[in-house]
Amino acid sequence: MKNQEEKYIEISKSAVDKIAELMEGRKRGPMAIRVVLHGRIPGGGYQSEFKLVALDDKQDDDISQDTGTFPVYLDPASAESIKGAKVDFDENRYSAGFHIEYPEQIFDHSAPTRKDWEDPTAIAVQEAIDKEVNPSLAGHGGWVALLEVKEDSAFIEMGGGCQGCGLSEATLKQGIEQIIQRKVPEIQKVLDVTDHAEGKNPYYSGEWQGGESALGG
Repeated sequence: MKNQEEKYIEISKSAVDKIAELMEGRKRGPMAIRVVLHGRIPGGGYQSEFKLVALDDKQDDDISQDTGTFPVYLDPASAESIKGAKVDFDENRYSAGFHIEYPEQIFDHSAPTRKDWEDPTAIAVQEAIDKEVNPSLAGHGGWVALLEVKEDSAFIEMGGGCQGCGLSEATLKQGIEQIIQRKVPEIQKVLDVTDHAEGKNPYYSGEWQGGESALGG
């Protein structure tokens, strides 16, 4: 039998406070969070969903973890898979909202990268992506690949945790584009050609929908 007091997922105080605030807004009385995993994402980690549920939603074989404010319910398989993950809420970073950081061992931080660029501008953009953009995204299983540089535009593709993320546009405009333009002033536009409809949604994506879906990861 699993130790019911063992900590499987670490939820920061800011995340606990924000979840509690959203629970209070539902005006449904005491609630819990259920963690549901839907499979691995290409960049590492899991496509996960955190749902607001009633306290009596707990199943017989569930593992219950107490946050001090509300319980977190996990089925045994999900608990082992997500063990060591950290959830945080931060309004100040460029991809503001809830963020899930998985243990290092379940990540493949590798991102597609080209070393055969001949154009100096493309080489400079690739260097900015390799040294600044992808390291900042790797902690969440995301990456960016440079596909082409044409005139003053860089065409990129997002993958892993960034593909399908509800905040991908904000990540592009407030993070990726600013880094590239700072490092390579010749680039005036960074254009994302990712098919986000085919991606996963690992991060908090705007509003908690219908009192059910909380955040993904």
